[in-house]
Amino acid sequence: MELNRRKFLKIGTAAGGAAACSLSSPALARDEREPDPNWYGMLNDSTRCIGCKACQVACKKENKLPAESTIGDEKAFGQAIYDSPRELSEKTFTLIKMHQDEQTKETTFVKQQCMHCVDPACQSACIVGALKKQPDGSVKYDAGMCMGCRYCMVACPFSIPQFEWHKAIPSIKKCTLCSETRLSKGQPTACSSACPAGAITFGKREDLIKLARKRIEAEPERYLDHIYGEKEVGGTGVFYLTKPNVAFAGLGLQDFEYKAVSGLTESIQHRIFQYFIPPIAVYSILGGIMAYNQRRKKAAGKLGGDDEY
Repeated sequence: MELNRRKFLKIGTAAGGAAACSLSSPALARDEREPDPNWYGMLNDSTRCIGCKACQVACKKENKLPAESTIGDEKAFGQAIYDSPRELSEKTFTLIKMHQDEQTKETTFVKQQCMHCVDPACQSACIVGALKKQPDGSVKYDAGMCMGCRYCMVACPFSIPQFEWHKAIPSIKKCTLCSETRLSKGQPTACSSACPAGAITFGKREDLIKLARKRIEAEPERYLDHIYGEKEVGGTGVFYLTKPNVAFAGLGLQDFEYKAVSGLTESIQHRIFQYFIPPIAVYSILGGIMAYNQRRKKAAGKLGGDDEY
């Protein structure tokens, strides 16, 4: 299927007209989103994690994800390395990272995944609504809505959304909190069920916070007196506990402010589109690309069956 200039301009013009109509009224002030205590989430306790990667394997099995290709360092030196793969990708939604203190040489393991934020920056940045916070607490992605702009990747403070760079019709990939495969059936996430050390606890957001506080109070010598994710970036659905001598920043969890990042992304968009006309043309082009990609996906589905994203 080919998209010639005439067809593209027609689509762009129509999309531009729709964008102009939607921008006829000034943007309203944005209220901060309050967390729902009944949202589901997880508590990751780094003091209990043994680095076995059972959760990583369970995640791949649940989401039917292939193994990562061999890392260059392994090929070059003929030695297996612990951090394989080294980062999240379109093939890895959950990753165990190993961190070692330079002075004490103490090793700590931490689980990396989508944080399922209370007020997701990825949702705020997406101009077509392909990412949305769900009633169960998960942040889910709709491949049928996505136009491939990758704004969500830029907006996410945790650098979680991953793009399928090597596919002709790419999508964004990330942890879904097992929303469709397990939560909808009343089952906990695959990673929490697989953990043999009790380092991952699944439950409702409010219950997880209470559990984390109980652990800190019961063993103050074991835990840093802080629940990461309770307030950071407006709150998340995934929480972390760490040792007193191990800072969260040392585990790759940055010291973010408590204000939601989504408020910043939306305020920037509102100012741009309220006072300038040129961005409408940009939306026209992006809208045309989205429409074209959706037609390609439908055509691919008729020829060889729909891909699951």
